[in-house]
Amino acid sequence: MLALLKRFARDKAALLGACLLGLLVIAAIFAPWFAPHPGDVTDFHIERRLQAPAAAALFGTDRMGSDIFSRLLFGARITLMLAAIAVGSALLIGVPIGLVAGYYKNWVSDALMRVAEIFLAVPQIVLAIAIAQTLGPSIENVILALSLTYWPFWARLVYAETRSMRNEVFIESAVALGASPWRVIVLHILPNIASPIIVRTSIGMGATILTAATLGFLGLGAPPPTPEWGRMIAESREYLPEAWWYALAPGIAIFLTVLGFNLFGDGLRDILDPRTRRSV
Repeated sequence: MLALLKRFARDKAALLGACLLGLLVIAAIFAPWFAPHPGDVTDFHIERRLQAPAAAALFGTDRMGSDIFSRLLFGARITLMLAAIAVGSALLIGVPIGLVAGYYKNWVSDALMRVAEIFLAVPQIVLAIAIAQTLGPSIENVILALSLTYWPFWARLVYAETRSMRNEVFIESAVALGASPWRVIVLHILPNIASPIIVRTSIGMGATILTAATLGFLGLGAPPPTPEWGRMIAESREYLPEAWWYALAPGIAIFLTVLGFNLFGDGLRDILDPRTRRSV
């Protein structure tokens, strides 16, 4: 473990990603204390609307007169919660399907992967928009839309890894010794394919946040005045280019968050899978 940490510490890009994610988590946890105006998150202050960045409001104010910096901090909570639940739900669906379909060779496994391929045939963002539009705008529906459209990526990954692992000598030995299929899957296959799952999860968090922001931008996410980053950018459109700070702040927040997850995921991949290691 210490050797892995030292290797990770030598990867400057991965360290940058870890620092960005650390700052995001800290900001989300301590938002009520870090926010200069925590009461402004959902309140209206018409006399302060669309003020440029200044000492009283570092990132300016929005159309409600609320402090954008405070709304960004509370929006980090929503972003992380949304991504974690959506990705966790997709994992709970996709990983078991991939394991079962990869281990067994019958019509059930073929049917499961055909269903996954049907989902993969349609771009995720298009399918997520269709589901969210049908269900209506809310955080819960965004999570459901992302979970239902993202599980096939894990199912396909786990399926391929399980198929490859199934022919290994130690798996055949366990089967010969009388181990049940579920024991082989849970105790022998799953731990040995955990590395690509972890890497995919890290990178998938960034992709999920970006897709969620897109849904929010289209008005399919949390209803106003919820401080969701994608919706904040959507609300700023009618005030551009005069109130440029309105769109810039949440845009940078989304960019840095997705960048952090991608860099961190690349670092994990280099550590956990030496075959794909980059030169750093």
